[in-house]
Amino acid sequence: MKKIIAAVNALSFSEQELDSYKYIADKARGKLTILFLENLAGESILQPLETGYIGYDALFAESAKARQEKADSNRKKLVRYFQDNCMEVTVRSLSGVPANEVLKETRFADLLLIKNTTSFSVWQDSNPPLFIREMLTDAQCPVMVLPEATHYLREIIFTYNGTFSSMFAIRQFTQLFDGLSGTPVKVVHIVEGDDKKVPNGRLLKEYLGHHYEEVTYLTREGRASGELMALTIHGENSVMTFGAYGRSKASRFFHRSDADCLLRTTNIPLFITHP
Repeated sequence: MKKIIAAVNALSFSEQELDSYKYIADKARGKLTILFLENLAGESILQPLETGYIGYDALFAESAKARQEKADSNRKKLVRYFQDNCMEVTVRSLSGVPANEVLKETRFADLLLIKNTTSFSVWQDSNPPLFIREMLTDAQCPVMVLPEATHYLREIIFTYNGTFSSMFAIRQFTQLFDGLSGTPVKVVHIVEGDDKKVPNGRLLKEYLGHHYEEVTYLTREGRASGELMALTIHGENSVMTFGAYGRSKASRFFHRSDADCLLRTTNIPLFITHP
């Protein structure tokens, strides 16, 4: 059984978020572990200023004790919610720096789930939040970024440009979600340069034919983020894959700025992984 981990802010989460994590874990036929990120050492969250750094406790009057009490109360609510809904999960409380704690866990997991607005910043955070960007860049397992509420998956969108990273993401998703063979697949090839031919198209079709019953192929020209956004902007029942996020200066399916644009605007799960 696959090990699926989900990062939850102990001071801020919703029942819809928890439902989404359990739904995706079930689709992967995995066991869900909730990483309950308490971040009680608030002073470890720092923000740069012209005059130096300001810590969490310098900005908020709320004491560490109060945060601990709130985290304890929320943990009980979280456990009770899963119990009341007959959902079997493991809950692990982690009190260190959230990004460090989660990255360590990803080395020993098959998939990381995170909500697209998860943030531990004491200031107004970027969009997508810094925590999300750190996970996408440094996680040691595939990451799926979810909207607040995840709808039933009725379509898989594979982004592809012939690179190892784009095919690696397709393979990783296929191996993790091996129960979705009956779900329609759409392969989107964004043309790079003058050659409109799908790179290694015969081999790609052969591979996908082993795993999926219904596969269609689309070729698009233009900026990747815009073309992909047009495919997903009105949809809620799709999941999209792409490879590489901010790790290499080499040609990727689209640049990090394009990926950030999709993270900001789409309302579907995005599956991202690195070779």
